[in-house]
Amino acid sequence: MSDAIATARLQNKMKNPIVALILGFIIPGAGQMYAGSVMWGVINLILCIVFAITVIASPLAFVVWLVSLVLGYKGTKAHNDKMLNEAESESDQSA
Repeated sequence: MSDAIATARLQNKMKNPIVALILGFIIPGAGQMYAGSVMWGVINLILCIVFAITVIASPLAFVVWLVSLVLGYKGTKAHNDKMLNEAESESDQSA
């Protein structure tokens, strides 16, 4: 397999951190779900909804939303680093 094909396949597997931020901005926890952490994304979504409904805890909804944005962004970065490390180890083994 040529290096161009391997590079294209690797780029298709990688995720865009900006997309995670945009998704998380629109729907709390969606960035984490995009990054691959579906369970934590759903938990953050439910927490944001419950906290937003409760008037006393509504500031907590904002905090949970911000945390889910950061975790979604960092999750995509970690996913991309993992993909790059796997590709490097495969190329080292084949060489």
